[in-house]
Amino acid sequence: MHSNFVTPPDYVETVLVVNATDEVIATLGEAVKTLGRPYNVYFYNDTMNNRDWFDLIRTKADVILDAELNSPLEYFNK
Repeated sequence: MHSNFVTPPDYVETVLVVNATDEVIATLGEAVKTLGRPYNVYFYNDTMNNRDWFDLIRTKADVILDAELNSPLEYFNK
């Protein structure tokens, strides 16, 4: 576990990715290393069976991406 200390003018965008496969998670992990901007990326799927956690993160997320509907990588490559 780690903490982020953020000062102006920096901003760390929070992204929630739902229904990602292990392959999608690995691909995103490699992609964000080279983007030059920080992200907090949370992952969730229904097998995790923790709706309270999901609802908490959902309210904090700047963006929610459903990997079953679109490739999350497209969002990070924009």
